[in-house]
Amino acid sequence: MNQLLHRFLITASVPQRIALFRLMQSRISWSPEQIRAFQEQHLREIVGYCWRHIPFYRDHWRGAIDDPRAIQTIDDLQMLPILTKDHVREHLSTLVTTDPRVKSTEARTGGSTGRPIIFRMTYRDEQLAWAHMYMGWSWAGYRIGDPFLIVGGESVGIGLGDKRTLADKVMNRWVTSGSNLSLERTRALTQTPHFHKIRLIYGYPNSIKELCEYLEHLGTRPTALQGVICTAEVMLPEVRQRIQNVLKVKVLDQYGLNDGGLHACEGPEQDGLHLSFHRGILEILDDDNRQIRALKQTGRAIATLFSNQAMPFIRYETGDRVHWHSFDTAPSGVRWPRIGPVDGRTGDVLHFPSGRKVPMPGLTLVMRWIEGLSSYQFIQTDANQVRVRLERGTGFAMTEDQVRQFLQERIGTEVSWLIEWGKPELTQNGKLLIIRNDWLKRQPPPFSGR
Repeated sequence: MNQLLHRFLITASVPQRIALFRLMQSRISWSPEQIRAFQEQHLREIVGYCWRHIPFYRDHWRGAIDDPRAIQTIDDLQMLPILTKDHVREHLSTLVTTDPRVKSTEARTGGSTGRPIIFRMTYRDEQLAWAHMYMGWSWAGYRIGDPFLIVGGESVGIGLGDKRTLADKVMNRWVTSGSNLSLERTRALTQTPHFHKIRLIYGYPNSIKELCEYLEHLGTRPTALQGVICTAEVMLPEVRQRIQNVLKVKVLDQYGLNDGGLHACEGPEQDGLHLSFHRGILEILDDDNRQIRALKQTGRAIATLFSNQAMPFIRYETGDRVHWHSFDTAPSGVRWPRIGPVDGRTGDVLHFPSGRKVPMPGLTLVMRWIEGLSSYQFIQTDANQVRVRLERGTGFAMTEDQVRQFLQERIGTEVSWLIEWGKPELTQNGKLLIIRNDWLKRQPPPFSGR
């Protein structure tokens, strides 16, 4: 089917998503004053809504405010206490709206910080999140209906296999699992009729980089490709450069926090990530919990989600550290504020004896299904051995043998899983690496072209 037919099918199947995307496009040139007025109007509305319909906040805000009308501006948010991930886990039922008119479905975060979160989303908020992604993809050359390839796992729409769903066919989406990459599977991909029609690649940077290593080994690349968007984990400079060198297109970075309503993506100038303002508000706090407005000063990312009445998160601790990059209009004409690269989601890749590679997001999407798991870490110590550190939380009931069996069934039997109980081992800077591949660091490159 051609691109025009796919554009018609997508528009017919998700008209609200396309309408919201067009609306975002029309706001590219909004001034900082317009953006702030928009956000503060929605802020006042959601704080009043939480006061009436979200039981948790009445108690959580006690002593901070006596009336929701106290919160009028983004600056006023500093009056409210922070909402932590532990708050969400422990008070899930009272964070859900009591308004019977609001319908929602369950969602889970990918657990990129090692501790997944369960939350609820309205249909409109889901479509807003999709519109955010289309906005960023458009800066990489994507047009509605174009064929595109996803390289990753559940958080970007696919699992361990490459089987296409009906939704894939409607969207002109092709998939390849980022958790099962190998030379043989890459060769099979390059021999498909759609390979040279792909205009966008979207997925995990480490997975896309591994795909590029195999593509270079095979001496080919998708010739119609316009751009690459990387998401779900920190993209290191050397990873970006490697992908660009192999695929011969620009690689743009994306930051998304679905539960917090944040989304940012680089434009074609690759100079900071344009922060969308349509779902939520970003605060950057210093060590004294004061809002940072200066450029280049790194702080904690705090999110206020105002578009999701099912479960609005107000002053939500994201676990990420960011900084304001620029408030100037970009060369592309986008006037939205820009943030710098996000710190706090970096992870290595597990390498299995068969050649299969499992990146950090692939593991987090498996581990998020273990109930009561507080945090975890994978440390590859040898070619066929991985040490797994697990911190048990409330409700965790699995034995060592059950965990090992779970990992064998969900990830693989090619390596020995050594189970340890305790907190993850942090870097010297106090940072958590969900995957730490000590063995890989001792190995020479697998291909001479690397």
